Amino acid sequence: MSTAETDVAAGSLRDVYDRRIAAKVIAEFCHERALTPLETSPGHFSLLSDDQRTEYGFTADLLSLDSWAVDEESLRRTRGGHELPVRAVDLVVDVRAQLGIAVDALPEYLEELIHTVAIGADRTDAKRIRAADLAVADFQTIEKTMTEGHPCFVANAGRLGFSAHDVAAYAPESGGRFRLIWVAARAEDCDVATMGDVDYADLVRDELGDDVVEKFSDVLLFQGLDPGAYTFLPVHPWQWTEKAARLYAADIAERRLVILGASPDEYQPQQSIRTQFNATTPTRHYVKTALSIVNMGFTRGMSADYMRTTPLINDWVRSRIGDDAYLRETGFELLYEVAAVGYRNPTFTAITRPGSEYRKLLSALWRQSPVPRIDDDEQLATMASLLHVDHEGAPLIGEFIARSGLPAGEWLARYLRTYLHPIAYLLYRHRLKFSPHGENLILVLRDSVPVRAILKDVGEEVCVFDRPDDLPPSCSRALTTEPDEIRNLGVLSDVFDDFFRPLAALTHRSGLLDDADFWAIVAASVHEFVAAHPDLADRFARWDLFAPTFPAVHMNALQLGDNRRMVNVGDSYGAILAADHRLINPIADSQGAHRVS
Repeated sequence: MSTAETDVAAGSLRDVYDRRIAAKVIAEFCHERALTPLETSPGHFSLLSDDQRTEYGFTADLLSLDSWAVDEESLRRTRGGHELPVRAVDLVVDVRAQLGIAVDALPEYLEELIHTVAIGADRTDAKRIRAADLAVADFQTIEKTMTEGHPCFVANAGRLGFSAHDVAAYAPESGGRFRLIWVAARAEDCDVATMGDVDYADLVRDELGDDVVEKFSDVLLFQGLDPGAYTFLPVHPWQWTEKAARLYAADIAERRLVILGASPDEYQPQQSIRTQFNATTPTRHYVKTALSIVNMGFTRGMSADYMRTTPLINDWVRSRIGDDAYLRETGFELLYEVAAVGYRNPTFTAITRPGSEYRKLLSALWRQSPVPRIDDDEQLATMASLLHVDHEGAPLIGEFIARSGLPAGEWLARYLRTYLHPIAYLLYRHRLKFSPHGENLILVLRDSVPVRAILKDVGEEVCVFDRPDDLPPSCSRALTTEPDEIRNLGVLSDVFDDFFRPLAALTHRSGLLDDADFWAIVAASVHEFVAAHPDLADRFARWDLFAPTFPAVHMNALQLGDNRRMVNVGDSYGAILAADHRLINPIADSQGAHRVS
């Protein structure tokens, strides 16, 4: 291909991804009722800019849960009778007032949006993989190929703080690998916590190898320091260079912190950007490290206050569900966070309160790897991949379905048994709510069909209801005070609205499954689940999965309100639910009451 042809192709792909994000801007902000296009004829809509001079015309299907399936190819932007390029950034600027973005907040939001568009638009040809090829790819190839990010957030990959070099080195879509920096910290300045059957020193030795541990110990001995007085911990290279090495310069000078060297293994960043997968030795643990960049509504540091309780919460969750026969039968598993460490700088700890970003600069945790849990004929894939659409417009879920040889409805039904049923079971049987979105679930597929699922991000995401007698006081931060009547939102909001709504829109647009058929299969699956657990009838009645309506959560509005701390993670739903927007439950029907009697 000539240079000119390459430039045209690159421009065409940038247009593809810009249109995708622009269509998502319209779809999600219409869903949140910030935008109200005028329907000019059946299925055809017009959206005017704040100054009424620019018009966006498009076609869309209005689906369940106030979902807008916008045809990105139909999008046209005109002003004064002249057609203009469709750009996501221009669209947000054109409708800023309607979205409620403050003037002084607009530039930073646009920066996040520009970075989000660039994930797909600026990818080199070598990193573009057709959905048909991705369907048979390995776990980490799938992970690094994702371009969608969170399905509900528009500006979901801001990575504010990363330079262009940092994106190439550390962003998941770049697919790069790097070594973690290991440091030694004075033991009295560290909080170390492990699950009951894990010893931290043994874990470090298993992760690094005996030779590396001895080499790191020699670094301390050479400086006249006692290795037994220090705790070893890994640090993300960016975090060390941009934050810790500067803010903790005095600690380094006083040798409260000592650089030991690089990890022997290389790591690949995951879609959950703080989490790194061991690419050299995949059976070793994930490592999750503090990363003080702004991304999707939060600064992504990690608190030493949280680290000292995270493995303990994992321990309690495992004690509660580890021997559960139903979960064992379905094959549903959790990846436990077995150990965590957090460094407490004496100066900043003394002058700050828990929650301060200055307490979140130097922490790490170890999470189990899924690799040892699969057989040779099984494939791992992040659940976020079900929403992936390649550069040619082909959805990955369509390729999975085609390769499976199953009708789309049967494939969906099997997927629901591996994902929806266990998540609902954890809520209704064990009164545990997690955050089961696409990046927190790993699907195990055999012959392109989901056969079971693996949940991660336990310690920071779990919500525990009803103050169990056996919950240690040290784990109290996991308790939630959500009122009884909205506990069904653990499925209706967290699963139906957050993940199934965009999945249904994708299968509808691509012709795999009509929206009505999609939700009919979900309804049948929920009936199947409820019928299988008659002993939970009282809870099904109280936390009704067939409730006629439920409150919406306007996620993009939350991000626009504060992109550095979108919500207080300790708050209940009551703090984030839209007061005047209720969604019609797509599986509600007149017979719902009989099913829980």
